[in-house]
Amino acid sequence: MTRLRPQVRAISPALILEDFIDDEEIGLLKSGKEADVYLVRRRAAARSCLLAAKRYVDPDERAFKSNARYFAHERGDGFVRDGGDRRRAVAGRNTQKAIDQRSRHGRAVIHDRWIDNEWNVLGTLWRAGVNVPYPVERLQDGILMEYVGDEEQAAPRLANARVERAQLRGLFDQLRENLKGFARSGLVHADLSPYNVLLWDELLWIIDVPQAVPYLENLDATEFLHRDVTNMCTWFNRKGLACDAEDLFATLLSEQFDYRMEDRFHAKGLGSTHVRSCPNW
Repeated sequence: MTRLRPQVRAISPALILEDFIDDEEIGLLKSGKEADVYLVRRRAAARSCLLAAKRYVDPDERAFKSNARYFAHERGDGFVRDGGDRRRAVAGRNTQKAIDQRSRHGRAVIHDRWIDNEWNVLGTLWRAGVNVPYPVERLQDGILMEYVGDEEQAAPRLANARVERAQLRGLFDQLRENLKGFARSGLVHADLSPYNVLLWDELLWIIDVPQAVPYLENLDATEFLHRDVTNMCTWFNRKGLACDAEDLFATLLSEQFDYRMEDRFHAKGLGSTHVRSCPNW
């Protein structure tokens, strides 16, 4: 297992990350086509906490229909820039062939890729200030993460939550700031909808990010971003808050552009000596 070591943000004091006795799965929170989420109680000597274990369905039982577009930027059969490394080129082509043919090995590679991507994206977003569950451990078949809810109930999806009209403006402002955090991290959720957002104590939590794509590397990223903001603005408009998806889309594109230009400015030594970059493990 890989453990995330906190460095930047303050972690919730309710979480137990070290010196725990055991983890016990105590119930199913959510069942889905790609993954199931279980409620886990982690016990330490003097206290306990609740966590959520997202466990992906066995690769032999998944179709991976949407894999190609989300991971097109990671294809292993393209040009090898250091042309002398023939072994790496052949290995990449063979792996990509297995993925394309959905062989047993190929499905296993895709399975691990989805888990690794969600683990890395959650950590990057959490450190960037986006309100996502803290990723606690990378498991063999999924991710153990911060649980959103209490002893009585899990946080509902935004689509199913009871939201008063007076709350909508504040929730939309939260959404915009969280999506700016995605942009500053160079990422697009790529499957955002009111079903992938939780609402708890008047805070939005963005979840389900295994398909998130890097904006500058994935050719479909702009289309994904437009779909994300359209899905969310459609929900807010239906609830009674007038919001313009195209305006939000333009704002996020501008955020991406401004942030990348600032990166180049500092990297060339034209600004301060500190080069801003996405957080790394």
